[in-house]
Amino acid sequence: MYIETSRPRLEGEKARLVSPVFSVAPKNPYGATNTAYCFSFYYHMYGQHIGSLNVYLRLKGQTAIENPLWSSSGNKGQHWNQARVNINPPTSFQLIFEGIRGPGIEGDIAIDDVSIVEGECMKSDQPANNLRSGAVGTLAHIRLIPVTILMFVLSHQR
Repeated sequence: MYIETSRPRLEGEKARLVSPVFSVAPKNPYGATNTAYCFSFYYHMYGQHIGSLNVYLRLKGQTAIENPLWSSSGNKGQHWNQARVNINPPTSFQLIFEGIRGPGIEGDIAIDDVSIVEGECMKSDQPANNLRSGAVGTLAHIRLIPVTILMFVLSHQR
């Protein structure tokens, strides 16, 4: 996902990317089997007018409720950063990326190399992406290639 703050975009406008639905195995009737997943992605937020990048979790059957998972605002420099979040969804779910335009035209936000793998995220001193080490999680690995996938920017209705 890539969003740019150039005109005609206005402050506060949003671009959203909604994942497909990820299925979670039914719970074991003899006890909780809430499986942990490591959700990981790289993000780039550069420019003096950067707004925010938010990630939400939407559970199956709760289309109006989006639970905040991660958020970052402001200029993060001209380099890629990695975010890792442990999630324990009790049911099938979707992930929603939301980029919000800041107050001016100088700023871009991009995300890339999004993955979801079964198991908790590794510690920060270890590689974050199990796919690079040859391991494969039970959920599909998502890759957003290329970074410059242009998103439809939702305009505020006045």
